[in-house]
Amino acid sequence: MKQNLINGIAAQNYDVVSFFDGSPKKRSQSISANHNDGLYYFSSNENKEKFEKKPEMYIPQYGGYCAIAMSEGGQANPNPKSWEVREGMLYFFTRMFWGIIDVKGQWLKDPLTKRDLADIEWIKMNN
Repeated sequence: MKQNLINGIAAQNYDVVSFFDGSPKKRSQSISANHNDGLYYFSSNENKEKFEKKPEMYIPQYGGYCAIAMSEGGQANPNPKSWEVREGMLYFFTRMFWGIIDVKGQWLKDPLTKRDLADIEWIKMNN
């Protein structure tokens, strides 16, 4: 599966487990795990252990690309400060025009339709 990696690092240096606690945290340099050729960093050993037990539960949807861009057939780097956990899945979104416009609002207007469109595009991208 494709991943949005920057210099081999996933989730733009954020601890993906921390999003599920509602309090996203930046990484600790010393706590990391590899998954699907990507390096994931964590803010605590506890979060690393949770991730290692079940990484598919924590990895961001669409390989960490913006969910709205994916729903439109594109790939865009998200801003991890714009995110949502919905039905146990982590989604990232892009902020455009120097962070002024958050495309998450488009997602929230019709998340099920956007998710279905993004799922289709994600399957195409990975085949």
